[in-house]
Amino acid sequence: MKRTSGKRRAQPGAVILALGLIVIGGWLITGDLLPLNRSLVQPVRLWPLVVALPGLAFLAQYIFEKPRPGGLLFLGVLALLSGAFLCAFSFRIGRLDWPDMARYWPVFPLILGAAFMALYLAGGMREQALLIPAFISGGAGLFSLPFTLGVMRGTVLRQVLQFWPLLLLLVGLMLLLGPRSQEPGGA
Repeated sequence: MKRTSGKRRAQPGAVILALGLIVIGGWLITGDLLPLNRSLVQPVRLWPLVVALPGLAFLAQYIFEKPRPGGLLFLGVLALLSGAFLCAFSFRIGRLDWPDMARYWPVFPLILGAAFMALYLAGGMREQALLIPAFISGGAGLFSLPFTLGVMRGTVLRQVLQFWPLLLLLVGLMLLLGPRSQEPGGA
């Protein structure tokens, strides 16, 4: 039986999450008690930090934990980037406002693709299967964004839709010509 000392080592992710919650809670409490910080940032705009903060905690835990569990990296990138994106709307960065979300929604599949790509890169680019969801979700976001932003309309849209079978050709070639894994125990 393994004996542990009476001291408990704080996990970096838990420390970041705890400090963040203390800061947000303190901000909300003082906002109700003192009118001083209401003029800087309205508390109702802080909710995206509840998404971003766990992402930051997951990433910190991933960095300091050995061995490094990929799930922490994936969730950390996903939550941090999603929270940062939502903060852009909540704080009206670049004059973005919530009705603009109807045009910018393809950023979410891009974020998902980025999380898969981070996992692939952190794994030493050995798990090629991670590229499939990275390219599918990232590609869907990249393909959709020009249309939702109104950059591609009319004749350009018809031309793009006319050549969509090229995507099938490219995927087929990638599967056919891509690196192959060796069979276990094979020659």
